[in-house]
Amino acid sequence: MTHVVTGKCISEVYAACVQVCPADCMHYVAAMPQGYPMEGQPMVVVDPVECIDCGACLPECPIGAIVDSVDATSDSSYWAQINGNLAPSYKGQKGWTVRPKTDPPRRGDNQLVG
Repeated sequence: MTHVVTGKCISEVYAACVQVCPADCMHYVAAMPQGYPMEGQPMVVVDPVECIDCGACLPECPIGAIVDSVDATSDSSYWAQINGNLAPSYKGQKGWTVRPKTDPPRRGDNQLVG
């Protein structure tokens, strides 16, 4: 099973996961497209076809936005579908910078469900 970036990442984008991924399957979305949750906000997504389930990304996310399977949470399968839909279109997109893990979350709720 593939790893999934959940809605907790939207507008947070710590992005260290992109840097450490040996499969180069983590992709930066500068602005969520129209019709997606929190349209216009940035997010990182994982390409389920390219993910090798190594787990290198998991400890890099200080807010726990990455889960290790589509069954990890009640909304993981929803976010897995979004990751799969967006990842191919955003492969190689530039513009992200790594935020320090000590940087507090920007969204107070840090919980977004589908």
